[in-house]
Amino acid sequence: MRVDERNAILKDHRKVKLRFALAYPNIYTVGISNLGVRLLYELLNKQEEVVCERFFFSGYGVQPKSLESDLPLHSFDVVGFSLQHEMDYLKMLDMLSTSNIPLRSEERRRPVVIAGGPAVSSNPMPLSPFVDIFVVGEVEPIFPQLLDLLLSRDVKSSPTFTPGLYSPGHPTKRVYVEDLNNAYHAVRQVHPTSGEWLSTSFLLEVSRGCSKGCRFCLECFIYSPRRERSFSTIKKVLEDGIRLSQTIKVSCISSAFFDHSELKDILSYLKEIGLPFSTPSTRISDADEELMRLIASGGQRSITVAPETPSERLRRVINKHFHDDQLYNLLSNAKKSGIRSLKLYFMLGIPGESDNDLNDLEPFLSKVISSGFSPSSIHISINPLIPKSNTPFQWLPMIKKEDYDRRVSIFRAIAHKLGIRRVETLDYRWGAIQAYLSTGGPEASEVLLYLQRDLEEGGMGDLGAWRRVLKRYGERPETLYKPLKLDDPLPWEEIKGAVPISILRNEFLKATGEIR
Repeated sequence: MRVDERNAILKDHRKVKLRFALAYPNIYTVGISNLGVRLLYELLNKQEEVVCERFFFSGYGVQPKSLESDLPLHSFDVVGFSLQHEMDYLKMLDMLSTSNIPLRSEERRRPVVIAGGPAVSSNPMPLSPFVDIFVVGEVEPIFPQLLDLLLSRDVKSSPTFTPGLYSPGHPTKRVYVEDLNNAYHAVRQVHPTSGEWLSTSFLLEVSRGCSKGCRFCLECFIYSPRRERSFSTIKKVLEDGIRLSQTIKVSCISSAFFDHSELKDILSYLKEIGLPFSTPSTRISDADEELMRLIASGGQRSITVAPETPSERLRRVINKHFHDDQLYNLLSNAKKSGIRSLKLYFMLGIPGESDNDLNDLEPFLSKVISSGFSPSSIHISINPLIPKSNTPFQWLPMIKKEDYDRRVSIFRAIAHKLGIRRVETLDYRWGAIQAYLSTGGPEASEVLLYLQRDLEEGGMGDLGAWRRVLKRYGERPETLYKPLKLDDPLPWEEIKGAVPISILRNEFLKATGEIR
């Protein structure tokens, strides 16, 4: 795959000590929009003794080649995977397999395989037989140490306890950047400049983590505590980044963007420099008209909001606190400011939920429409609540498939009655597979291996493949996930997380009503 890019880096492999393959097991358009990929690419190539080239997933059974030199993965000393999502695990194995690299760590001398990202920082155990070392948490605090380790070619005999680095049998703890102002921000960002890949946004990280404590949210718990870059630091990043990246748009990256203490200063400055900009999902709060006008001033004409449920009672269960009037006021201000379309995220399967909770949906959506958004401008996304490791809901049973499908039908009928036609849903079976991989132990690696063999025999990595493989175990995708019990040992107990398990357990009990 050839892509015209700005700031791509080419180095002579003969003049470096370490050849690092930065692999993102998803398609190019997804991977190039990931700030972590741009950050690592820049950090690694700043080292004179290192060359870093990028690999993306092009399809099952297709051997990946580097964008820079068209070389295969096995030509590199280290393959580092960035894993944002559990559904990319099989793609990772396929990228190794099609590159003639043994999947099991014990059968492989080189290249060294490392992995990081939110999915494996939360629970690396399903991939533990395949990965030599995991980066748990944020890479910046341990980057020099990790680089020294890779240059020494001594990864498999790393110290028994190294914060931020994990391999089975070597306990560790998550690491994080304490002061985001001192953390490196990619400023010479690589991005495509032409063709179907065109994307010229400069990715600006304004904060990291979230302090709201929504009990289902992985971001809240593995990237705690919330930290922010100061307005003065952000200005400097933008000045350097726009000059070095030659971008024509800025995309703000943050899970708690609207909690930034200098939010209006940041937005006013973005407006002042005159480049179009976009903001992440809008938090439901007392957002005034001035704030919405600033957002719209960057050319943004659509906002995303995640009420999760129309029931205020159920929002208390998931610890997502807002009043309906706050949402309607936000939407009214957004519409007045020039926002034209709206995406709403909902989930089904919150503890204590019943069909009766959907009685709140019609008046809820009617008020959304009356706030100024026409039915044709509203896009709804519905997902089952998926339990994630290292969150209070890691012990939660999933909603049953028949209940989910029935409530989706009710939801869709109400939306259609009001004229809202764009309603998308996640297939329950994929949700159950995600929950299984997020909370599973090393035994999940056997399932992944069988899936990889199915691919080698012509499979497509789809639900049909999962059904064929799970038949061996007397399981189906929809029954695969089995919730952990509160007193069960957790598969990832060797890793000390961001939030103590006692707090997660208490939050779970509060949600399920056992603590009042």
